[in-house]
Order: sequence, then structure tokens, then C-alpha cells
Amino acid sequence: MALHKLVTLEKAHELIEASTFKRPQVDVVPVYRAYWRISASNIVARRSIPDRPLAAMDGYAVRIDDLRSYEWLRVAGEVKPGDDPPELRPGESYYVHMGAPVPIGAEAISRVEATRVEGGYIKPLEPLKHGKDIMHVGEVVAEGSTVVRIGEVISPYKVTVLMMLGFTEIPVYKVRVGVLSVGDEIDPFDNPRGKPVVDSIAPMIMGLLRFTETTYLGVVADNATEIRRVIEESIGGLDALLTIGGASVGGTDNVKRVLAEVGNLLFPGVSASILKRGGVAVVEGRPVVTLPGQCVSAALVLHEFFLHVLSRMVGGELREYVEAELSEDLEVKHRMDTAYLFEVTGDKAKPLRWGVGLCMELARATAYTVLKRGHYRVGDKLTLQKLIR
Repeated sequence: MALHKLVTLEKAHELIEASTFKRPQVDVVPVYRAYWRISASNIVARRSIPDRPLAAMDGYAVRIDDLRSYEWLRVAGEVKPGDDPPELRPGESYYVHMGAPVPIGAEAISRVEATRVEGGYIKPLEPLKHGKDIMHVGEVVAEGSTVVRIGEVISPYKVTVLMMLGFTEIPVYKVRVGVLSVGDEIDPFDNPRGKPVVDSIAPMIMGLLRFTETTYLGVVADNATEIRRVIEESIGGLDALLTIGGASVGGTDNVKRVLAEVGNLLFPGVSASILKRGGVAVVEGRPVVTLPGQCVSAALVLHEFFLHVLSRMVGGELREYVEAELSEDLEVKHRMDTAYLFEVTGDKAKPLRWGVGLCMELARATAYTVLKRGHYRVGDKLTLQKLIR
């Protein structure tokens, strides 16, 4: 691959799909520590949640037919979470706490605030229908359903569900990612020494990759010999490497030249503004993604290419998409296809200011897409890739 030959965005993704990458190591971790880790297997529910009908609100469990046969229902007792459900007899009700099992035969819950209570008897004050405020078997999770898919980033919400299902340990990927910044004028963010620019892009990238184990490799001079040394010394202990910068205005790109020498440079860049300088290589079976040195372009190359590569590595899909309608007219005048940031609210997408270094726009944005030259009108439907938040 020629160092300055740009490929189309579609071709770049075809090359990623056609490549082989080493799969990361799998760790087995306690479920309570599995949040923000990438699942290494499909996890299927071994039982339903709930596994019996539960009260969704504090109130009185009743039979619907009894409300037509009795003016008042006797309170026969109280049911708390963890109790065995009693049998509800005709003319009776039970006070049930939210989350408690519903008495056998009960068909609805009359909420406390909508129930009149006198001398051990109750009368519902509003109409009730079958199933009101009752959580049925499998309403949260059905037995046999897939709770977490392979390659999915496990959210803290899913951790709660997994623990409720009785899982104690699960397999997750240990994805080791190195982040290396390139530039003679750059100081490492963790040890500034007075150079003109402090490395502000690496912390952003490392923060976005919270589902991996990132290692900051510091800053290396924009020198082919030094770049090669760091890549060769570090790549064996990593699953992936991200470089930031190293493409000079004059066109010399030492990073990609080195990658072409030590590995297989899939493509050096793409014919799409903002994403243009992003490239992908494979060194010793491990992907190396080259990020530009500006905040917007670095973040979008990460989303566009590294999430695709990582999805291939873990056998799942880390990219997320949303459909939205354009909230205002937009004219794309660039000769190349170009990436735009959007702030999505509900089903509306508001385009933000365009530029590779508009970091505050990036902070506002929730999604992006690549648009072709032309006019886009209010109401046009767009498919947007969601940004990691």
C-alpha cells in the first residue's frame, strides 16, 4: 500500500473485514467487577426474573371477582419480600410490600394511596383490572433469553441483572491497548517539561476506552528510528496500538512509513475529511490504528476504525447507531465526503460546527456520520454512529 494513496471509506472497512487479528486474552472475573468489560461469551438466563408473580407497588392483593361480590374485603395478613405466598381466599385481601410474592389467586394490587382501610377491612377507591401492579414471571428477564452478547460492553445495569440471575463469575476479554503520541513539540501529559504543547489527546482516547486496559507509552520524537524502536518494543505486550499524530503538514508520515516496514499497512488514510489521516496496519497480528493529532479527528477515527477493528477481535459489535431526522438545513461544500458531528435529542439531529479541532463541539456531540457533498434538508433521515459517552 502506497503511503499517500487514500482509499474510500467503504474500501477501508472492506480491508478491515478481510484482515485477521489476534483475539485478546480471556479473564474470568467476579460479576460485581465486570462493569465496563467486554463479554467473552453469550450469557443466557438460567431462570426467569421474577420467577414468581411479585407486587410492583405497596398495596392490597385482591381477586377481581371479589370486588363485585363484597363491598369490603378482610385483610387476612401481610406479605413481605422473601415470604412464601399465602393462598388468597374469597372475601380476603393481603397487604403486600413492593417486591413481595403475590398471594396465590390474587389478580391485582390496590395501591395504598387508592385504598380505604377501616377496622381490618379494605375497599379499593379506583377501578382495578387483571394484572394491575403485578410483575409477572419473566417480565424482567425470561429464562433462556440472552442477557449479554459476546463482544458487548457490560454496563453496570447489566451487572445487577446478572447478579439477580445468580451468576458469580463471567468471562471477559482483557484488551491491552497502548497509546503512543508522536511529535517533537509535545510533552507527555503525566510529565510536562515545558514544551509548547502538552499531550491532551491521549487522555481523551484513554478515557473513551474504559472497556480496555490502556497503557500510556508517552511521547516519541517524530523520527522513524525512534518510532520503530517503541513499536517493536511494545507491540508484543499489547493487543492493539493507537498512535496519535506523526503526520506532518508537508506530507511526510514517519509513523505509517515505519508501519509499512514492520508490518502490513492496510491503508494510510481515507478520502473523507476529518477522517482523512486515519490509517490501519497489522503488526505481528495486532492492529495499529493511526489517529490524527486534533481532538475531533482523533475521536472520530477511533470510532470509525478502531471500534470496527476491536469488534472483529472480540467477535461482537461495539459500534452503536441511531436513526434521526435533520433539525435544520445543512449544505456540505467539501469536495471529499466529510464527517459531521451532531447533537441528537429525541429523534432530531442538530449539526454542530465543522472542524478538526473544535473540542467543545465534540464535548456537546452525541453522534456523527459521514456525508457526501450536497444539500440536506430539515426532516432528512440520517443514520448516525453514537459517540462513546
